[in-house]
Amino acid sequence: FEDSRGLVWLATDAGLFEFTGEGIKFRSELSRLNGERINSISEDEKGNLWFSSLGVGICKFDGRKLSVLQLDSLRKESELTCLVKDVEREGFIIGSSDGVYRYVLKNKSLKRISQSAGKSVVKIRQYANRIVTNTNLQANNFEFNIKSNQILNYSIEKNTDQVRLGRQEKLSSLKSILIRGKPFKLQIKNGEVLNVDVVEVEANEKLGFYLLRYLEKGIEKQKIIKLEGSYLSDLSVEKKIGDFRVNTIFLRKGSDYLWLGTQGHGVVQIHNSNFTYFDPVLLGFENCLLQDLICDQQGNIVVASKNEIGIISNSQIKKCLKSKDFKSICNNKIECPKEFTIYKLGEDEKGLIWIATCKGFFTLNTKNYLLKYVGITHAENFIITPDQELLCFWNNQLQFFKKSGLKSKKPVFSLPKTTRVSVSKMLVQDSTLWIATRQKGILRYQRNKFKIFNRKNSNIHNVVNDILAFADSTIIVGGNNGLIYKMKSKLNSLLVVDSITSLDGLVGTTIQGIQYLSDKSLWCGTNLGAHRFDLNTWKKDSVLQFKFWNSKDNYFDRTGDKSIVDLDQNIWVCTRDKILKVNTKNENEKIFDAEISLKEIQIHNDDWLPDSSQVDKWTNTPYEPISFKYNEDDLSFTFGVDFCQNVSNLRFRYFLEGFDDKWSKWSTSKKAVYSHLPSGDYILKVEGKLLSQTVIIPYSFRISLKTPWWKSWWFIVLLSSFFMGIVYLSMSFYADMIRRKEKARTKQFNRIIGLKMRSLQNQLDPHFIFNSLNSIQSFILEEKKEVALEYLSDFSNVLRKKINNANKDYVPLSDEIGYLQHYLKLEQMRFSNKFSYKINISAIINPYKFMLPPMLIQPFLENAIKYGLTGSETKGDLDVSFEVEQDGYLTCTIIDNGVGRTRSKSLHQDSNIKIHYKTLSITKDRIKLLNKVRNNGRVYAYSVEDLIGENGLPNGTRVEIGFPKQ
Repeated sequence: FEDSRGLVWLATDAGLFEFTGEGIKFRSELSRLNGERINSISEDEKGNLWFSSLGVGICKFDGRKLSVLQLDSLRKESELTCLVKDVEREGFIIGSSDGVYRYVLKNKSLKRISQSAGKSVVKIRQYANRIVTNTNLQANNFEFNIKSNQILNYSIEKNTDQVRLGRQEKLSSLKSILIRGKPFKLQIKNGEVLNVDVVEVEANEKLGFYLLRYLEKGIEKQKIIKLEGSYLSDLSVEKKIGDFRVNTIFLRKGSDYLWLGTQGHGVVQIHNSNFTYFDPVLLGFENCLLQDLICDQQGNIVVASKNEIGIISNSQIKKCLKSKDFKSICNNKIECPKEFTIYKLGEDEKGLIWIATCKGFFTLNTKNYLLKYVGITHAENFIITPDQELLCFWNNQLQFFKKSGLKSKKPVFSLPKTTRVSVSKMLVQDSTLWIATRQKGILRYQRNKFKIFNRKNSNIHNVVNDILAFADSTIIVGGNNGLIYKMKSKLNSLLVVDSITSLDGLVGTTIQGIQYLSDKSLWCGTNLGAHRFDLNTWKKDSVLQFKFWNSKDNYFDRTGDKSIVDLDQNIWVCTRDKILKVNTKNENEKIFDAEISLKEIQIHNDDWLPDSSQVDKWTNTPYEPISFKYNEDDLSFTFGVDFCQNVSNLRFRYFLEGFDDKWSKWSTSKKAVYSHLPSGDYILKVEGKLLSQTVIIPYSFRISLKTPWWKSWWFIVLLSSFFMGIVYLSMSFYADMIRRKEKARTKQFNRIIGLKMRSLQNQLDPHFIFNSLNSIQSFILEEKKEVALEYLSDFSNVLRKKINNANKDYVPLSDEIGYLQHYLKLEQMRFSNKFSYKINISAIINPYKFMLPPMLIQPFLENAIKYGLTGSETKGDLDVSFEVEQDGYLTCTIIDNGVGRTRSKSLHQDSNIKIHYKTLSITKDRIKLLNKVRNNGRVYAYSVEDLIGENGLPNGTRVEIGFPKQ
């Protein structure tokens, strides 16, 4: 039953199912009826389904909920058998084993039609405003007039209508009888008259299908009759389904394909086809091993089996010549063996059919069926040349013969006897002969010469099953490598111009046969089906237009020259055991108007389980847009076409708008898979097509992948505000911390500057100045003018550098060493060269790049001179050296050989020592402050060590001062 939504439902003895044309779907909402027998289905005005169930009653299904009606008025022992919609009232006409009932939905009333009481109704069918019923074959059928509530009983015995199957003058009355469902008498071809009852009728504007039942020797049998125009056919015989028990027939709206509901064979589809197979046995052949066929000048199809010749006209056998007919002709001339074999057929210019056999040639006149024996030679294959000679192939040899039987003077071509060569086709184009073989490639006879073309010299397959030649020297070749070659023939070469492959739509691995029709279409049979190519589109810069029909259960044999084109441009093929007729102009071919539907959605390889608000309750089709969560980003969509006549010929491609940049390739795959899909809105576009048609079916649906909450605008705004607040607070805190640090640093620097100034003041004590001035005065009095000037110059340099460096944080080591040299020289002169000094710098130190705080070394030198060296009775030595470690840490070492710190205290008890100790204390404070302000891991430090001589007495002092890399 097809409802108003286009859904098809199956009423079975195991429950109610939805039918898609490819399979059945079990609806979980109908699980209560699982295993229950459903008799019939109908639909009310609101689209609800109603059906009768044996032992359950009348059921209603609204797409989501199943409800069962209690029919109290129905007798308990009565069984419901069928129901149809009441065309006069909102309700149903119900058939039962106890008669016909009328059920009105408005008041839920059930009333039996009194005249039908006691009659067991098997089926109910509507015709106009009447209900046509079927009872048991032994009982009378009856019609029920819905308006007048009258019942008309009728039986076969009372019906005088008798129709002979095939008589055109009775077709109009037969159609009326069939539609109304009245019983009638049918006289079949053998003269037998059957009493026939019409069980079901399925019809449209063009076709009518009728399920008939009849009694034959007390046994109930069935027939399915097809009425198309004025042609009446018996599908039970035509489709070999006479043994099937058919319960129902069904024709979808707008479709010509008939569906059969059978018992034990499931659902069977019968549809029109371009291909018609003829069984040789039904045509009258005793031997089904077919050899060859041709079309004569009258349009007859002449077919040769292994030892018979049949002449077919209008799909009927006109004449059949058996092997005994051949033997009777040649008995007096040659000894004819028991196993008489026919190899090949041909036709000459006079319309005579030449027949190559194991004992030579015969000729047949198809006008008067006159058979003659000619002899000449054996020939497995042959062709009649333009000059009316025979080119015969036998035992790996090609040789020309005249029709008189004499050998021609033309050359003989012999192939090596090591391999048995078979010729698949021989043809003539102008004056050129082409011979295709299945082992050695292609032979060409031109200008009295044979030439062979194969893999070695033409880059084609050695196995050639068929060949076509055109006037423009174009050659079409097909073999066993799944390619169709387009070639050009030149004087000494055969060049491949182009080829048709699987990339162009060719389906199959073996090319079985090729034919060219007057509409410029190229037909090709492969091991998987038949192709129709538009030859005009076979260009390198264009898309090849084609159609494809899958043979599925039927097999296209290696036909080669066993295929011909008749006068109506139909192709006839001689397969191994059947004759195939290909209708190349099938105007009744159904347009592929089916729709693509979304079959399944999977998320992370698990089925998508939508709630009822997301899908249509009847079709289970998701509402657009299909919305997914942000983490459901691994999606696969499965799509298909319902009620497709040949699923293997379906091809799909898809394109996700908003994600893909191009369409996928055409493929048999019905699934589109996407992983790690970003959030957003997309449109999945799908296109489908049948290879046997050029119509493309479009389909699209919108999907939406929700944005994660952490990517939503409100969260971004909130997060941005939060981070801006954090940044503001951090920056405020950081700025406050910087201000405090800067304030502390400023305070530290102020202290350092203060310490520098205090150190400077302490170093520039009056004693040092007065002593220096006194030294200058004494040099002048002693008339040591040059010494006095030099001393004065050094003294001024020391004062200048002290003052200049007092306000600097860091100075180059070179400047500090220059200052120390002036200072030591000044002290050396003041103490009358009582000590000598040396300043050593490591070779790896660049004194111009290394920076250190100023006036940090001088106080230690001053202490060494004043309290170590001046107290010594011997001349003192003062060594100053600079070394650097790998991390850039600079070490200044000061070594003197003075009296040491202990003796120095006893020798200097005056107040000046307090000033110098105070200078060292200020230096210590400076180092502490420097470590706080400029600390890069290593610290400023100094150490003082008393040196002891070999006699155990003090022998000077060693001071080390460390400077981090700056």
